[in-house]
Amino acid sequence: MSATSSDAILPTLATARAGTAQRLFGVLVSLGFAAATLVLFPIASAPISPMPGFVPVYQSALILVYALTTYLLFTQYRRTRSASLLVLGAGSLYVTLVVFAQLLSFPNVLSPGRLLGDGPDTTTWLWTFWHLGPPVFALAYAILERGGQTRTVTLERVHQVGWLTAAAVVLAALLTSVVVTRYVHLLPKSVDGDNYWLVTTTGIGPGIVALTMAALATLVWTTRLRTVLQLWLAVSLLLLVFDNAMTLPAASRGTVGWFAGRLEALIAGLIVLGVYLREVDFLYARAETSAVERETERAKLQLARDNLALALEAAEMGDWELDLRSQISRRTPRHDAIFGYDEPAANWTAEIFLHHVVPEDLPTVRGAFETLSGRDRLDLDCRIRRAGDGALRWIALRAKVYHSAQGQPQMLAGVVMDTTRHREAAERINQAQKMEAIGQLTGGVAHDFNNLLTIIVGNLDMIVRKPDNVPRVERLATSAMTAARRGAEVTEKLLAFSRRQVVRPETVNPNRLLKDFRGLLQQAVGEAVEIRIDLDASLDPVRLDPGQFENAVLNLAVNARDAMPGGGTLTVKTCNAHLDADEIANRPDLKPGAYVLVAITDTGHGMGATTMARAFEPFFTTKDVGRGTGLGLSQVYGFVQQAGGHAQIKSVIGTGTTVELYLPRTAAIERASEESTQGAADTALPLRRATAGEVVLVVEDEPAVLEMAVESLTELGYRTLTATRAAEALDRLSGPDRIDILFSDVVMPGGMNGVQLSVEARRMRPGLRILLASGYTGTALVDGTVPPDVPLLNKPYQREDLANTLHVVLARGR
Repeated sequence: MSATSSDAILPTLATARAGTAQRLFGVLVSLGFAAATLVLFPIASAPISPMPGFVPVYQSALILVYALTTYLLFTQYRRTRSASLLVLGAGSLYVTLVVFAQLLSFPNVLSPGRLLGDGPDTTTWLWTFWHLGPPVFALAYAILERGGQTRTVTLERVHQVGWLTAAAVVLAALLTSVVVTRYVHLLPKSVDGDNYWLVTTTGIGPGIVALTMAALATLVWTTRLRTVLQLWLAVSLLLLVFDNAMTLPAASRGTVGWFAGRLEALIAGLIVLGVYLREVDFLYARAETSAVERETERAKLQLARDNLALALEAAEMGDWELDLRSQISRRTPRHDAIFGYDEPAANWTAEIFLHHVVPEDLPTVRGAFETLSGRDRLDLDCRIRRAGDGALRWIALRAKVYHSAQGQPQMLAGVVMDTTRHREAAERINQAQKMEAIGQLTGGVAHDFNNLLTIIVGNLDMIVRKPDNVPRVERLATSAMTAARRGAEVTEKLLAFSRRQVVRPETVNPNRLLKDFRGLLQQAVGEAVEIRIDLDASLDPVRLDPGQFENAVLNLAVNARDAMPGGGTLTVKTCNAHLDADEIANRPDLKPGAYVLVAITDTGHGMGATTMARAFEPFFTTKDVGRGTGLGLSQVYGFVQQAGGHAQIKSVIGTGTTVELYLPRTAAIERASEESTQGAADTALPLRRATAGEVVLVVEDEPAVLEMAVESLTELGYRTLTATRAAEALDRLSGPDRIDILFSDVVMPGGMNGVQLSVEARRMRPGLRILLASGYTGTALVDGTVPPDVPLLNKPYQREDLANTLHVVLARGR
């Protein structure tokens, strides 16, 4: 048994607070019966007309009242597990049984003579014992209710304790009946015929009155009559006091006092029954109200569910829930349809879902499920294979994670949507944007290249018309070469913006590159601009193409110089940084995590919001005509995107501009490749010619480029073999001819590119040296890179570039 605050129990008339109106009504009832007792007390001993059927009717009514009260109290006990209600129920049961025994002791009621006992002494003593029941059990109730605490029986023992209590009460009633029938002669004489004066003179009657008053006083003192039940239980005890006050002085059956006492005793029993009959009405009214409220809430909930179902259907989303412990799931038909089921699947578990995920995405998805413990949401975008047709589809799965009290994930509830069409639409939009960008590029490219071609064509025309004037030919050829190099630079910038150029990434420390590059930066910006380098000594390494990185920094430095025509300060700062999901919300291709930040800040005139919004667009420039192509920042943007990073501009008019380059950090520091070191060392070597009659197989599908390459190799002393397609080159390699170097273009028709050709060539001739040349590899390679062990010569190239690269190629085989 435990003690709990009564406030924790469901409020009923047994536990609800008695209000002012209730207390006032109780006082009025008590005063009414007190006044009636005082009025009838002087004539209590006066006889009344005989009423032969009164006793059986009265006793039956009393039994019915206390029997109903017993049932209601025990029912309330089973619901609330209140020990005090169990005590009241036991007392009511005891009175019911004793009053029934008293009925059996009356002569000529149910049969001729008496069914219980052999005289009026038994009847009087049974009256005495049933009048002892209410005060004794009320006293126990008051003690249990002291301090506002309700003692409860544990849920596991509530039925057992209830039945044991009822059995004990029945046993006590039986013992009482046995004592007053078989051993009544041992008890004090309490009646003489119909005269009960001996009950008063022996002190038995006054003792009952004293006990009842003591129980009433204890109840008032310990409970302060807080609840409705306590209030009316006190009124019931007071009426029993009035019952005794009227019965004992009359001291005889058939008097006014005896009759009034019987009515007060019956009303005392009806008081508690009335409370619980009102309780039934109260509970019914509350149940009816709750039913109406539940129906209203159910209708609202159903409306919300219908609206949600319509919204999910309109959005082509499937609703689902999954119990992670039992693997029991609930899904809408749309959910199963997304996964390719014409009819709802018989079962659905996490493993069935993972079975649909394509192998490439499975590690990420499985990892998300394995790390649910520390997360409140599950957000997945992955590819699945549909059941039935096996179609590849993109899905977006969103769910809330519900955890147990121990913090373990126990249920997922969310939605799933087929996003394949959305992704295809996004790709179409992206392609349209690219086409728009190409349209913007066309005018700028045409303008620049027409100028360059005018120089080249005009100079070559003048050379052809007067080839004998050597100084003039050299001057015109130099001018044409300069224009050609400018054209190569424009092409390189365009490829950088489109992320189609070949990259030669290395794991490097940007601090080292910036230190080595500082001198060139100073020359680019001039003496009027002060350069400040602020490098973080603990900077993480990154993997990028050093040449592209230096070119990007140089472009930003030149832009900064132009923004500070009167001079200023250029600050280059590096540090480790972290990009949160909110910062890159508009860049779905980026992942939150650790990055290296390279920030270039100037003290120039700054940019407005409109300029910043368009700064990375190709050919967009605020410079005067002829002072810039508008490709500088677009090249920077393309380089950073190709490196897997993020670029952004911060600027304030009149204060300056900062361009921030976020480059993804590398997990481990790698040493620069031997080839890069060797290549860097070889760039300063003198022109290298063939010395051992090396044979080069030249594979090029463009006749003019093939002719130029053969001419250059011949002048360098190499012997050459030629092929225009990969298949023709493989035929040459399978023959007996000596071939020392395979020199191939990357992009070629015929279904096999230069990289694939190099792999097959090495399989056929393991010692063969490889050199590739390319000006554009976007469609040739999936990842846009050439294998790191294969040297690459960028187009356009000069004879010196070809000679130096061949020197590196031949050196590797020694």
